[in-house]
Amino acid sequence: MSAIRLDRVVKGWGTARAVDGISLEAEEGSLLVLLGPSGCGKSTTLRLIAGLEQPDSGTVMIAGTDVTHLTPAQRQIAMVFQSYALFPHLSVAENIIFGLRVRRVPRAERDSRLKRVADIVGLSQLLDRKPAQLSGGQRQRVALGRAIIAEARLCLMDEPLSNLDAKLRHEMRTEIRALQQRLGMTMVYVTHDQTEAMTMADRVILMRDGRIEQNGSPEALYRRPETAFTARFIGTPPMNLIARNDRLVGVRPEHIHIVSQDGRPARVKSVEHLGADSIVLCEFEGQPVSVRQDGFSKAAPGEAIQLAWSASDEHQFDQATGARLAPQQRRSM
Repeated sequence: MSAIRLDRVVKGWGTARAVDGISLEAEEGSLLVLLGPSGCGKSTTLRLIAGLEQPDSGTVMIAGTDVTHLTPAQRQIAMVFQSYALFPHLSVAENIIFGLRVRRVPRAERDSRLKRVADIVGLSQLLDRKPAQLSGGQRQRVALGRAIIAEARLCLMDEPLSNLDAKLRHEMRTEIRALQQRLGMTMVYVTHDQTEAMTMADRVILMRDGRIEQNGSPEALYRRPETAFTARFIGTPPMNLIARNDRLVGVRPEHIHIVSQDGRPARVKSVEHLGADSIVLCEFEGQPVSVRQDGFSKAAPGEAIQLAWSASDEHQFDQATGARLAPQQRRSM
């Protein structure tokens, strides 16, 4: 049985549809990421699962039960928000157990759960502090602790790491994934950051304009993007899309090589040295192309170079619709 199932869910305001006929499933114990740019409908979809918004049509199922018209409390879910939503006048311990206190859980059980959760999220030595005395990462752990202590089987996270710096984001996404697997909870995680999606998810749902652009494993979205939009959204740097007649030819920067002969002519525009690798930005047939090279590239701006890649690394898309072309529709570049 699926932990979550949405069937043709629609949500709009006026004539605009924020969610336009979404159908999806999340398996029990999996981490599902809703990914996409701002305004694509991912947070609205999460709010529909949570019960914070009511759909105009369609159904929301949790653990086989139709919860479309149930309140958030009746859905028995936990949520973690971007803003942490901590009470500044309460200690870490009081913030974590707040929900249990509201539900009149006996004190002995509250204390037992608090000890276990504080150990899990690494807050055992900080329980007496107030939120203002904590770092951003520590505050996020408090929010996680509050979600875990509820012992809900379903946890919804809305851009929980966007307020943290790059180093903390890396550490926290590792911790969240490990925590989700350790507890066996089902998690739906909203982000605009494709790195978070690719490193954390069992399944990624890439959204665009209120609809699902592609639904699959991180590997599937990287290796076989079904649309030009997916091809450009997944990958760092994004896939190169080269216009050729009525189609787009896509090649990832890491699959292009600078060769000394028998390549395609290009000119170096600039070079970005990133330490472990370099991104060489080129002009190829009047179009921008990125090439990823290991280490420090010796290419120089203005230099004439030759590029090569394998035909097996090409992805071809219809230029008008952006849809991936079937093998029989492809042409040799």
